[in-house]
Amino acid sequence: MQIGKMRHRVTIQSFTVSQDAHGEEIKSWANLATNPNVWCDIQMTPAGERFLGGAEQVQAALVPKVKMRYRTDITVQMRLVEGSRYLYIENVYDPIGNYRELILMCREVQS
Repeated sequence: MQIGKMRHRVTIQSFTVSQDAHGEEIKSWANLATNPNVWCDIQMTPAGERFLGGAEQVQAALVPKVKMRYRTDITVQMRLVEGSRYLYIENVYDPIGNYRELILMCREVQS
């Protein structure tokens, strides 16, 4: 893992469901309790092509690939926030299995 490439600072958020005073569910995103801000490397990787406008236009699809130091508390029910970018985690894996780094394959949504 090359630490110098980790130039993106993100906040890790988890999806939470709570109840208000009337018993109604409140769905929200909460920052992870232990050090929500982490350094990582975000790269856009090709993920094939998709068709737009009734298959008349082809657009290359890019998927955010995030590398970070190994953590045990990352799941696919979480997202990363970098500025106005929301990266919803779709896959989490340790590429070598040595508990040094994590690769997160994400889906990006901009607000």
